[in-house]
Amino acid sequence: MKTSLKSFLILVALLIFRSASAQQLIQSDVQRVIAQAAARAEKISPNSLIAVVDREGFVLGVWDVNGGAPTEKEIGEAISKAGTAAFLSSNENAFTTRTAGFIIQQNFPPGVRNKPPGPLVGVGFSQLAFSDVNRYKGPGSIPGGLSVRVPATSMNGSPGGVPLYKDGFLVGGVGVVGGGREGFLPGFDPDEDVALSGQLGFKPRQAILGSRVLIDGIRIPYVRNSTVPPALAIFGSIGNGVPPYTVIGSPPPFPWPVAVLGGVFGELRQLIINDPIPGTINGQARLTAAEVTDIIAKAAARSRITRAGIRPPGVTPARVWISVVNNPTQDGVGPTVLGTFRTPDATIFSWDLAVQKARTAVFFSNNERAFSTRTVGFLAQSNFPPGIVNTPPGPFNFVQELASFELAPGVGLNPNFPNGMTIFPGGFPLYRNGVMIGAIGVSGDGIDQDDIIAASGTVDFLPPPAIKADRMGYRGARLPYAKFPRNPVLQ
Repeated sequence: MKTSLKSFLILVALLIFRSASAQQLIQSDVQRVIAQAAARAEKISPNSLIAVVDREGFVLGVWDVNGGAPTEKEIGEAISKAGTAAFLSSNENAFTTRTAGFIIQQNFPPGVRNKPPGPLVGVGFSQLAFSDVNRYKGPGSIPGGLSVRVPATSMNGSPGGVPLYKDGFLVGGVGVVGGGREGFLPGFDPDEDVALSGQLGFKPRQAILGSRVLIDGIRIPYVRNSTVPPALAIFGSIGNGVPPYTVIGSPPPFPWPVAVLGGVFGELRQLIINDPIPGTINGQARLTAAEVTDIIAKAAARSRITRAGIRPPGVTPARVWISVVNNPTQDGVGPTVLGTFRTPDATIFSWDLAVQKARTAVFFSNNERAFSTRTVGFLAQSNFPPGIVNTPPGPFNFVQELASFELAPGVGLNPNFPNGMTIFPGGFPLYRNGVMIGAIGVSGDGIDQDDIIAASGTVDFLPPPAIKADRMGYRGARLPYAKFPRNPVLQ
């Protein structure tokens, strides 16, 4: 009877999952978005470049309003803006590149001295063009398989990228460059105005706008602009397409394997495997697929009862990505992903970050010290202690930037980080009898939520207490290891 009920629940959840993913941008949708944005740009920002990306990061078109030949950097920036809006949003939260810019500054809220950094400081160094996990997908990319690199792309924090919705479901984003300035801007921006024009007919519900979200009591922005609907918007009448980014619709959704772990239905974006390296680590067994499954299940079970940080308050559980990696025990070799699980509607940008977090925890930890990604971030800011003006930087400052450069097209400068590194919470090392054997990374619905969910996955693989970062200090400041949300449990 229990098996039949479980099978029935899996079937129901699968149908819900598939119906949500069935909402996609078709070619005529993309043409409409571009035509509306181009008509507005012709009036207020004629040098604009417009890009449309779907929820999974497939580039559906790039359009030059003045009919010129944009540079690789300009194309990459437009795609990054569209992709950031799509990747940061979900069916239950609508974020823009302005939102992103607000939460990545060295002080939060921006401009307030002696306040700690924004919760996602450093997120701009994710979704990198060389990532071996997830990135924006150029022409020729195959769903569930080969991803063609798009040069000069990453997450973006400048205004001009907004999400696109159909029938209440997130389907992508539109990004614009040309008339605005790079970086976080508090006021009007023409790129944002043009993007909002492209969004007409594909707007999110008011109830899920980023401006409805509070972080540490601070309301975050969605947009600062409004737009004027174009009187006439005919696709192809203004500007031209940019090869090879022909205007197309989204490819068919990929049927990712599904599973129920910790009582949570989700997708296995990277299949669960044994640590592929033979032998032991200092006499301790490497992680098995069964152990990885249990680690992910324990974290998923915690996500089911943890209130989300960026969704409707009090009623929605955290939606996250959970990833486990091995310890390669060899410098210059990136940790292998042993499994990645996505709970329903988790933000797509969190896939790359979950793996980044796990790999970062492995790189900075060993058998003498256990550093979480919260620890690493605390030591990586431009001021130490973080946010305190007129203090020197932390010892890990600029390490993330060095791990984000390309040595060659599609190849990162630091082989220890095949998809870059991160400096905000949600990653912890895993130990067996005092020996580090891997790490877990969680990303999704708030950094403190990420910490409590990831920590739940470590319960059978904890470090010796004496080597945890919170037993250590630097320049008179105690280092943090983990921080959980206030009142974390759903009511």
